[in-house]
Amino acid sequence: KLRESLSQLSPENWTMSPHLQRVIKEGMRLHPVGCSFRKTGRDIRTNNDEYLIPSGSLCMFNFLLLFRNPDVFSPDPNSFVPSRWEDPTREMRDSFHPFTLGTKNCVAQSLARAEIFGIVARICSEFELSVEEEGRVDHIMILKPVGWRLRAR
Repeated sequence: KLRESLSQLSPENWTMSPHLQRVIKEGMRLHPVGCSFRKTGRDIRTNNDEYLIPSGSLCMFNFLLLFRNPDVFSPDPNSFVPSRWEDPTREMRDSFHPFTLGTKNCVAQSLARAEIFGIVARICSEFELSVEEEGRVDHIMILKPVGWRLRAR
């Protein structure tokens, strides 16, 4: 679907492809860049008022856990299913912020998105990829593919 969608557009308009947008969003959901650290500027109480996070606390948000939450991304939150973004639920939209939110979000977000869209579109439109050797994925704060080998034709 993606290659067909891109072939119908000029390279300048590849970013307009809904298939490309869904593929990239799903890829970023399954393989987020890492996690986010924030210092709280005020006391924060949880919804059930059971816990207090004091002002000045350093909080870590692990995107891998958030983006694979089975209560939000079902069925099969660990599978690559770009079509889940055709009609996302409000919970999905509210849970998916790979560059974080607010005044301290990723300053290079626009550049990163432009690079991701351009590179993925170009590779997928010009090459046919196959997995030559399956590796493994290490996880220490970020997901790191180890030993994978792809073949481009």
